[in-house]
Amino acid sequence: MPDRSIARILTVAWREFSHTALTKSFLLGAVVIPVLMLGVVALLPLVLVSQLQPLKGEIAVVDGTGRFKVAIKTLDAELAEETASSDATERMRDMGLPVDAAMGGAAAAAMAGAMEAPEITVVDFPADSDLEELKRKARDGDWIGVVVVPPEQLESREAGAGEDTEVPEVRIFMTTELSPRNGEELRRVVRDAVVRARFDGEKDEYARVKAMLERPGIEVKRLGGKGGEADDSRLMQIIPFGFMMLLWIATLTAGNYLLTSTIEEKSNKVMEVILSAVDPIELLWGKILGLALVSTVIVITYGGLAIAGLFALAMTDLLSLGLVLWCAVFFLIAYFTIAALMTAVGSAVNDLREAQSLIGPVMIVLVIPMLLGMPISENPNGLLATIASMTPPILPFAMVMRLGAATEPVPTWQLIAAAVIGIGSVLALVWAAARIFRVGILMQGKAPNPLELLRWIRQA
Repeated sequence: MPDRSIARILTVAWREFSHTALTKSFLLGAVVIPVLMLGVVALLPLVLVSQLQPLKGEIAVVDGTGRFKVAIKTLDAELAEETASSDATERMRDMGLPVDAAMGGAAAAAMAGAMEAPEITVVDFPADSDLEELKRKARDGDWIGVVVVPPEQLESREAGAGEDTEVPEVRIFMTTELSPRNGEELRRVVRDAVVRARFDGEKDEYARVKAMLERPGIEVKRLGGKGGEADDSRLMQIIPFGFMMLLWIATLTAGNYLLTSTIEEKSNKVMEVILSAVDPIELLWGKILGLALVSTVIVITYGGLAIAGLFALAMTDLLSLGLVLWCAVFFLIAYFTIAALMTAVGSAVNDLREAQSLIGPVMIVLVIPMLLGMPISENPNGLLATIASMTPPILPFAMVMRLGAATEPVPTWQLIAAAVIGIGSVLALVWAAARIFRVGILMQGKAPNPLELLRWIRQA
């Protein structure tokens, strides 16, 4: 290709990039908002901690035996140790997040410092007390709640005994000032105290049974094919969908810009002025390459934020250089596939309404990876996933899902085969788009149907 032609292509490409990416709306939507979202996520634990208030206050307890109050006092030492921070750490482990991670550890430490153990004082009342009067005083702020403990609930029962006998439930009446979290904490304290009271002072027996019922800590490792081991994280379930959505956002956003700009320039007669200086094929390549830079900016922005999040959570072991490079290859295949389709449609129609009839079937095809998301992520090396990752135009989306979900590396020959098939399909689509572009870019009037587009491809 002559140097002058390359220069004209680069000029058109820079024009497309600057008119799209260097605008306030694009910078706000594609760069500023994601960065602000990252800041909000980073500050969220601190904001949450500032709003957390420990459970403190008096509760009125209707208990004719007096054993519930004794049980509460016995549990005081344990409640001081079992703070909500330990619950937060356990929830982080359940989610697959490492508790010693930078961001996760900071959040857990902050919550541990801010969330204190419950401090509850019991005011005991006999069984014949006026419950309505106690509830009235709770509404007036005398105490934070009223607890009614039936004597039957404090009796230890053998397994299977009294199954036909209905035992009255423990009732809790809490004030509206209690937050939902503190309400749940009060419910837990009352439940534990009732269970403790059933042991009737047998502290050692209660501690032994409680220790037996504690859930064990479990460390899960995945065995690699070459003798290595890797941590298993539940975040691995969402990473393949994250890869595919990143591809979708980047390629379809740039493709939509390409479609709308082509239609607007054609309808405003700007295209005729541009074609007086450049060849139609030079214009086509310039527009595609210019929007490729826009798509790259989106990938770098959102992908960079995702990688920064993995660094903050000390989970970079989920990524590798090979994975990132292969994803880059299939990102290019996905972009040029969509760019060719959008450019061809944009050059053939006169407005967005006409474009919908032609772009509809394309979008239906591109939705297929969404429908196949769960089967592919569940069995990334299965027959369905393999076929989908070799079938254009859904090939790049299916392959990045396989790369993200695979617990074992995708066979290299499949990656190479998919890349070759994808590049071949891109060359065929760009060739077809160039022929449609050459005929349709200056054509006015009724929009062509798919059969007419095929005729343009054959005859151009």
